[in-house]
Amino acid sequence: MKEIIKEILIQNQERTLSKNLRSRNTGISLDLEKIQAIIGPRRVGKTSAMQLTIEELKKVRHISPQQIIYFNFEDERIQFEPHQLDLILQAWQELNPETKLENAWFFFDEVQAAPGWERFVNRINETLSKKIFFTGSNSSVLHTELKSVLRGRSIAIELLPLSFKEYCEFSNFIPSEYGLAKSKTIALFHKYLVNGGYPETINLPSQQISLAYLQEYYNAMLLRDIIEYNHLSNYAYLRSLYRQAASTIGKTISIRRLYNQLKSQQYNVGVNSVYDAMNMAEQAYLFKRISRFDYSESKREKSDKKIYWLDNGLLNANTAQYTGNNGLLLENLVYKELYLKFGNIYTNNIYYYAEASGECDFIIYPEGGTALPVQVSWTLTDPDTRNREIKGLLKATIYCKVSEALIITLDEEEELTIDGVHIQIIPAWKWMLRP
Repeated sequence: MKEIIKEILIQNQERTLSKNLRSRNTGISLDLEKIQAIIGPRRVGKTSAMQLTIEELKKVRHISPQQIIYFNFEDERIQFEPHQLDLILQAWQELNPETKLENAWFFFDEVQAAPGWERFVNRINETLSKKIFFTGSNSSVLHTELKSVLRGRSIAIELLPLSFKEYCEFSNFIPSEYGLAKSKTIALFHKYLVNGGYPETINLPSQQISLAYLQEYYNAMLLRDIIEYNHLSNYAYLRSLYRQAASTIGKTISIRRLYNQLKSQQYNVGVNSVYDAMNMAEQAYLFKRISRFDYSESKREKSDKKIYWLDNGLLNANTAQYTGNNGLLLENLVYKELYLKFGNIYTNNIYYYAEASGECDFIIYPEGGTALPVQVSWTLTDPDTRNREIKGLLKATIYCKVSEALIITLDEEEELTIDGVHIQIIPAWKWMLRP
């Protein structure tokens, strides 16, 4: 086994950087003495970010390749048991006897594929080096394993499908709110709205091929990051469950209702299994759930949830329900961008407001901070729609005791003050390009 590991280490050391790699603003730092965990769904560029970091070490910091240990735990040539992970260090030391492990930089890809990885990483951190980076495609590696084993010695860097600003960069286009570039910016936004922000899908020759890519991503997430990662034996119901989850954008949904729908389809599954399966999907970055806003944290937790997918392309690959339903696609996309701006792996900070007298799509509320109600509407040209959206927004501002609110539309822009509340109406593409 050690000989295979040596072969893998040498191959990784000799590998040249792909010319097609694009850098993202990941927040990875070469100067922190903290384990840096790059977490996010598959195919968003976590490995690329790691390879670009390695390249920076070589070219800018002039670190020798012999000081860099890169290992992908999903390499099919190796299936580790926890006690075998030390073979990586032994193999590297035998290949580089003149270099001390204390001077090495460690890069581990897809750590969740190796049982016992967290204690292995912790031992390296405690006895050898603080220069450790790893990627994972399931957020539970930080919510559970690292939380208990590494005890605050790591920082999380979340990498998700591209924001609209990044989408423009990867499309080799500089967006603008003015002039001739404005129309192309809006056209690119419409493409982003439907196809989503997975980097590999941007320049594909057709939407059909893009859809095939996205369906393969979904299958890999379902198989590797949900079924295999959680060692599920009963999983026949998962596709139906997640398809139901994809059909509820903008609506509240309870676990009991999802359970009843599965039972009506003759699936043999318990309500606790449905609850667990929804948590697993969140951890694998299929979607996020948000709670009804209340200043009481316990009431927020007990409320029915709304589900939003973290990529419109992946959502469309899972169901054809939103073909032509641009309003719900816009609401889902706004949630994703709100999460990029205000959420993180540990807290959502995003809720919805719902009362019998009115509803508001989102409430941004950093714990202990000031709330910001946000309404999403494809257009406000219809008077009934305009009145309904503003009424729900004003109800939310009263409940939150604030005087600022936001309405995000496709292309309408306006500022108004009603009952002492300043409301900014802004096009989604323009709002997404701003800090």
